[in-house]
Amino acid sequence: MFSTGAGHLIILTLCFIIVLVGFVGIAFPIVPSIPLIWFGILLYGIATDFSLVTPSFLLIISVLGLVVVLLDFVAYLWGGKQFRASLWGVLGAVIGGIIGSFFGLLFAFVVGPFFGAVVSQLVVGRDRVFAVETKHYIIIGYMGGMIIKFAVGVAMIGLFLWQLLRGL
Repeated sequence: MFSTGAGHLIILTLCFIIVLVGFVGIAFPIVPSIPLIWFGILLYGIATDFSLVTPSFLLIISVLGLVVVLLDFVAYLWGGKQFRASLWGVLGAVIGGIIGSFFGLLFAFVVGPFFGAVVSQLVVGRDRVFAVETKHYIIIGYMGGMIIKFAVGVAMIGLFLWQLLRGL
């Protein structure tokens, strides 16, 4: 569709903006980071009739994206369940991280998940000491998920750039 000229430059710029927003969004739980990176790559493939981003390349990127979304979820659950947190504690940490992301990185990574985990554990009837102990492990799971998303996000973007440069 847009193989050369101004149209190609516009679609490439738009796709890179979407991919960049996804990559930066790895730090914020409210942003669907990996799906945005995937969507930017898919959009470029569609706009260029899959000339550089082939269906087989898109399949690889899709599998990477799906695996990391599942691993991110498992990391949250592991961080909480490994250390006897309830599902409510894990959900509280996620919601706390989302709310905290509106106030900066410290709140997104530490303060929000901490208070979310503690409050949700207290609401469902866990004692205060257990609630405070649990938040450490939920945050570990949260950070583990973020590290996985960062690594796969870099891999997805690197593979995308490699495909583009191969086509030049």
